[in-house]
Amino acid sequence: LSFFYDSNALWNNYIPSNFRIILVNNAGGGIFRILPGDKNSDIFSTYFETKHTLNAKSYCEMYGFDYLHTSSFDTLSEQLTGFYSDNGTPKLLEIVTPSTLNDRYLLDYFDFIN
Repeated sequence: LSFFYDSNALWNNYIPSNFRIILVNNAGGGIFRILPGDKNSDIFSTYFETKHTLNAKSYCEMYGFDYLHTSSFDTLSEQLTGFYSDNGTPKLLEIVTPSTLNDRYLLDYFDFIN
């Protein structure tokens, strides 16, 4: 969600060709699912998650970035190979993840690094 709020940062003339962005698109502010409360209520999804159906493809076209996309772990490795190759153009890799599982993955990650 923060990428879409701050995408105007890409509107400048000084982005180097080796610049890379990895965007985890969980269709809203899924990080707030780690807060206590009823995560399945309309109030939660409206005021905490800010659900959306946006993707970054049109932003990439507008700002001259190569756009790569994946929504499965199986294609992620292949996309990363192209993502890190140098073709003289900045790139964005959008990884679409299920919003209802992001809190579990994030908490599992926190447990892992702890």
